[in-house]
Amino acid sequence: MRFERILMDIEVQRDFFSPGGSCYRPEAAAAARNVRRLFAWARRERVPVLSTVLRNRPGRRGPLAPVPHCVDGSDGEKRISGALLRRHVDLGIRGSTDLHRDILDQHRQVIFEKRHTDIFKHARAERLLTELEADTFVVCGAGSAGGIVEAVIGLRHRGFEVILAVDAILDLGDPRAEMAWLRMLAKKAVPLSTGEIIAPPVMKDERPPRLPGRPLRRGKALSR
Repeated sequence: MRFERILMDIEVQRDFFSPGGSCYRPEAAAAARNVRRLFAWARRERVPVLSTVLRNRPGRRGPLAPVPHCVDGSDGEKRISGALLRRHVDLGIRGSTDLHRDILDQHRQVIFEKRHTDIFKHARAERLLTELEADTFVVCGAGSAGGIVEAVIGLRHRGFEVILAVDAILDLGDPRAEMAWLRMLAKKAVPLSTGEIIAPPVMKDERPPRLPGRPLRRGKALSR
């Protein structure tokens, strides 16, 4: 399986992104809109999606906040609206490594459920990402100091290019967030806005005329 681009969303769940969620913060509203824009782009451009869902057992607080979140069976563990493709498969939490053949050709979105934040501790995810041939991952979601940084570091160690959708990522007030961002940037993850990621590439003969005394800015959109 080879793909030019893959969208990876980490813990895009109601407890983080929806009003009333146990970890909801005001900045989550804008981030949720940008997550939905990325999914609309994935649908339009047929970009495959790898998703993670955090599921904590009742009675346990969880790894991303000082309050219970993403508890099994709760409304807060559900994915936000607009973040589910029609052709998707949920592989659950099982520790086995079996996978459908050409899974991203059969299903445009593969969802991994997990009890911890690191996607690479999910046996099926580890196998898929080991076998996958892809150029660039676009990463969004919740927990820059949790699943986000773990995914980015793991992807870079495996040789993938990574783009951070900076306006579609939540820090969740974690004091470790600043260090997590520094680590990701040190690993050469590229920070871009959602608009820059989903904008169509500017063709050479479509570039706007250069105005006297004003340099022409280079586009940062993700190439197709």
